[in-house]
Amino acid sequence: MSSEPRGKNWKRIVNAVLSPEPDIEAAVSPQVQGEAPVLWLLGKVQSGKTSIVHAITRHPEAEIGAGFKPCTRHARLFDFPPELPLVRFIDTRGLGEVDYAPEDDLTEQEHQADALIVVARAMDPQQDDVFAQVHRIRKRHPGWPVVLVQTRLHDGYPDDRDHPDYAELQRDTGLTDLQRALMTQAARLETLPGPGPVHAVAVDLTRPEDGFTNPDYGLEALLAVLDQVLNATQSEQLRSLQLTDADARLQQLHPHLVGYATAAGLTDLIPLAGFVTVPTLQGKMLHSIGRIYGLDWDRRSLAEFGTSLGSGTLVGIGASFAARQLGKLVPVYGQSVGAVAAGTASAAVTYALGRAACYYLNQSAQGKADPKGVANAYRGSLQEAYQMFHDRMRREHHDRDD
Repeated sequence: MSSEPRGKNWKRIVNAVLSPEPDIEAAVSPQVQGEAPVLWLLGKVQSGKTSIVHAITRHPEAEIGAGFKPCTRHARLFDFPPELPLVRFIDTRGLGEVDYAPEDDLTEQEHQADALIVVARAMDPQQDDVFAQVHRIRKRHPGWPVVLVQTRLHDGYPDDRDHPDYAELQRDTGLTDLQRALMTQAARLETLPGPGPVHAVAVDLTRPEDGFTNPDYGLEALLAVLDQVLNATQSEQLRSLQLTDADARLQQLHPHLVGYATAAGLTDLIPLAGFVTVPTLQGKMLHSIGRIYGLDWDRRSLAEFGTSLGSGTLVGIGASFAARQLGKLVPVYGQSVGAVAAGTASAAVTYALGRAACYYLNQSAQGKADPKGVANAYRGSLQEAYQMFHDRMRREHHDRDD
């Protein structure tokens, strides 16, 4: 028989799930947006910018160009996930269009970006306008990293052949025209002003109906380059968007879990603020998970979920949470080590709670009950989450002190 979960913190979470108020995402979202890396996509029309956003996020709206919102008069901003973004993309209007002078728009957009992603079709030699703008931008921001993403490689294939092994792309004797085009484009970035890093990576992001065995050709190489461009923790979270799992809904939900966990950790760096924000964010996360699984939480299902986690886990969550909040008030220690520990723990627990809830709801949707599996999902995710969030919370706290 299910029993009501114990612990004041769990009761707050339950109340947050069952109540639509307060709108904590709206309050926290600006803070999270300010921490998310901004990737600025620059290139000609139909160069493949939106395909890159879709390949990284797997968000269906990015594939068809929806989900973006106006950023400036001629640019669009894509937050992913929308409510608590981990990464933000600025997609610029295509350069080189007739009767379009982009200078004013570019000046506005460059104030928001952290990295410049230049997108160019590999076999399109007419890139003068694009590279001229890249040179101007780097003159004003000499330390900015620049990544040249060369797309539509198959335009350079001499026949209807499939992609070669990616490691053999530069050595395949049947692709000399493509190799020459790739080298020529990359060479144009060698003269960029400033000490910022410059990378070139070739990708071919196609639809399954195009007939290629790997529709994400070169995506791993692109993510590896972004690992070098972004700081270690942000890139790790960017890679985490590529989670694959037998449960397709978990794959859809994973970036949302990381977003809520990040928000919980960031707000818990502030003394006592976590008393309100963390349980509410966790409750809203559980509500979002239930909505995607098509199952509404009620007190019975929440009690079953809490019981599956185990009363010791629930009491431990509540007790350690209260201790961390009080610990942050201790002079010097609480304002440094204690705050980082609190932020890391809140982020990790939030993420693990979300993963356990996904497992619980997946089993419930199939008419099954697996309390041991729910507990294992929580414990198994907790260590992974600590590793994911610790460095970032330490860095964020250090930046705030500065």
